[in-house]
Amino acid sequence: MTGMAAISRRDALLSACAGAVAAALPGGGWAAVEPTATDHGYSPLGALRYRKGFPAFAYVNADAPKGGMLRLARTGAFDTADTLHYPGQPPSDIRLIYDRLMVASDDETASYYGLLAEAMAVADDFSVIEIRLNEAARWHDGRPVTGEDVAFTFETLKERGAPFYRQAFRTLAVVAEASNRVTFLNDRSGDRDVIRRIATIPIHPAHVWRGRSSMTVADGLLGSGPYRLAEIEAPRRLVLDRQPDYWGADLGVNRGRWNFDRLTFDYYRDADVALEAFLADEYDLRVEDSPARWRSGYAGPALSAGEIRRAESRPSDRGALHGIVFNLRRSPLSDRRVRLALLLAYDFDAVNRTLFDGARQRFASVFGDTDLAARGLPRDGELAVLNGTRETIPANEWPDPDPLAGYPPAGSRAAVAEASRLLDTAGYPIRDGRRYDPVNQAPLSFALVSTNPLYDRPLSWLARAWERLGIGLERVQTDPASASRRLLARDFDLATLSWSPARLPGTAERLLWHGDLAESPRSYALSGIRDPYLDRAIEALETARAPAALGAAARAFDRVFRGAVVMLPLWRDNTTRLAWWDRFDRPIAEREGFPASPIDRWWMR
Repeated sequence: MTGMAAISRRDALLSACAGAVAAALPGGGWAAVEPTATDHGYSPLGALRYRKGFPAFAYVNADAPKGGMLRLARTGAFDTADTLHYPGQPPSDIRLIYDRLMVASDDETASYYGLLAEAMAVADDFSVIEIRLNEAARWHDGRPVTGEDVAFTFETLKERGAPFYRQAFRTLAVVAEASNRVTFLNDRSGDRDVIRRIATIPIHPAHVWRGRSSMTVADGLLGSGPYRLAEIEAPRRLVLDRQPDYWGADLGVNRGRWNFDRLTFDYYRDADVALEAFLADEYDLRVEDSPARWRSGYAGPALSAGEIRRAESRPSDRGALHGIVFNLRRSPLSDRRVRLALLLAYDFDAVNRTLFDGARQRFASVFGDTDLAARGLPRDGELAVLNGTRETIPANEWPDPDPLAGYPPAGSRAAVAEASRLLDTAGYPIRDGRRYDPVNQAPLSFALVSTNPLYDRPLSWLARAWERLGIGLERVQTDPASASRRLLARDFDLATLSWSPARLPGTAERLLWHGDLAESPRSYALSGIRDPYLDRAIEALETARAPAALGAAARAFDRVFRGAVVMLPLWRDNTTRLAWWDRFDRPIAEREGFPASPIDRWWMR
């Protein structure tokens, strides 16, 4: 590829940096595999849709007018503007002031196109990723974005960032070769999703952040992205203004995007209060997560007159899985029979009908209604993943992927009776209507950590259902920061989790469910499961390079994960409910059902 010879991994890099880099890598070094040039973008699953120099993504309006303001609301609060150091809860939208190395295409499974990165080269085994930066890229103070900025960002997140980053980047070392060149060295061979993790991290300016243990607004937040910070008032308000001379405005990955001159974000602690503010025209657009509020909460003159518009869409056939994670490190949850009993007591149909007006979907697979879902007996590709190179377990000896197959319908009288039998068999007798732990003779009760009010009513229903089994459910009342610390310290029995599998799964599955992280300090492996078959499926997910291999790995993961019963699925939801005041326009693709992205693709009429 023209121009890429300058960023090949040279003898000078090996001799000058090998010692320092090898020391930084968990495995002590890297595979010497030369990168393959891919120029303006990269996809681990085949050809890119968009050619070099493409004018704009097909799902935007490249000629969208600029101007106006979009007012948005968020639920919760923030306590810092520092997006690099942990602890602290920054407003997520402040990251719009920073550019990324690459931009993910929303109409492809896994394709990334250069933003700060002008060209890139990736080794076949993902051990080396070389990036040449766009020399036009500038921070808002006019200074160039450099390889030092990229290396500084990743080094800081790896050492001092949130636990997610420390886990996601622990196999990476970063070398700034020159002002416009940087090399990532990855110690985990075949780690295909490393490209996504590298691509989507907001790059921070080293000349502003270096030497600081934290960052405040007074220190001067500086970005290189389409927006700059205008106002911030913790814990309730953030205002961003469009950068008038944004260096990347005319790139194909940005044309038709970032159309509003001003973005405002007001924070509300209560979703019902936030809805009232929306109906009073205090902000412009709202994503509704409650079917009950969607059904009856918007009625009024503005809706009747067409001043408020609403739309439902199903942007994904996977959807988000909402459920309760079991901490398998604790007895009696370490016993699968106990976990099965808790599942058998949950009547999804009753909860969906009573609380959600039938708007939720039943969980049947991690991957929803896609061909990644496991069904029936494992097929050849799936069987090969499960068996690996040493085992020869035939297909008919693998259990049904549904752990409740063969049991009475969950929530029924017969199911509750079967749940009681399982608890008796597991050694938890009932006395005067309460289950008892035979070890300490204490009544059986589980502590559940959740800070999302979305789960309040279903959990109250579940508490009553478990009372029928003689089991208590204790809701831990705490603030989000304390809840996060408690989860990372494994100080819980149960925890609510919302999990949306990516179009190209792998990373989230490893961080949540791989046995290597089960006992890692402050990891997101909440359940603590250690299952070699599950690990094997996750590793196959991470390394799949063709649709057939990805499908086989996903079905293997789905089968083992569901069978392990590490989570009580409450519901699946693949419906997006969007309400907005009728003063905006959106791309044709979104009017025809493409997933909505108002912040970067809509515009003021």
